[in-house]
Amino acid sequence: MRVSLAFAAQRIFGMFGYHLRKLEHGVRIDDSFAEQLRLAGDAVTTIFEVGAADGRDTRTYAERCPKAIVHAFEPLPENFAKLHSIAETEPRIVPVNMAVSSKVGTSAFHIAALPDASSLFKPRSTGSTFDKYTAEIGVVDVQVVTLDSYCEKAVIPSIDLLKMDAQGGELDILKGAANLLKKKGIRVIYTEVNFMRMNEGSCLFHEVTGYLEQVNYGLHAIYNQHHNQFGRLAWADAIYLPNIG
Repeated sequence: MRVSLAFAAQRIFGMFGYHLRKLEHGVRIDDSFAEQLRLAGDAVTTIFEVGAADGRDTRTYAERCPKAIVHAFEPLPENFAKLHSIAETEPRIVPVNMAVSSKVGTSAFHIAALPDASSLFKPRSTGSTFDKYTAEIGVVDVQVVTLDSYCEKAVIPSIDLLKMDAQGGELDILKGAANLLKKKGIRVIYTEVNFMRMNEGSCLFHEVTGYLEQVNYGLHAIYNQHHNQFGRLAWADAIYLPNIG
């Protein structure tokens, strides 16, 4: 009797306590970008990117989602200049030269040696080789907005996809979106999550997950794990979705 390849593989994995399971069509556990777009759906019309850096992902969102308006927030002047240049070639990109947090106002923004690692939070030493990239080289004052206040002013009732890369400021961003989250007005959240506190006062994965659980959102999956030279998990990306019911 011939045994199928799949059955044979399952028997082998079963010997070690594992069970193979086929994924639904289109589900991606190896490609976070493809998965967030799958979850957002073809009809996505509103994307918010917090921490847009130089606009490289912003451009991709606009290209992959031809019906969407992409609101891209970036406070660092040198990065925003690049983002603004991209927006000039794509009218569906709305560049916003502001940071996003839990309160509206002005705040010190700590510029890192690697611009993309800049943050509202002062960097701290972790003993990791990547400390040289997060090291502070300057400070600039920036305008800060909340997602709730921005959406109220712009008359945006909901967000199809929220992407965050804020170097530990993700929890404050979510707190500033309390009204949106309360009504499940954000359909997909794709965010960087930290497992090491690389900035003073920044948030960790369990704090973000705990807050979202309080407002009835749950973890969908974790992607793109990064470790320091000692093998310790430092950061990754995660997708969260509103709980059903």
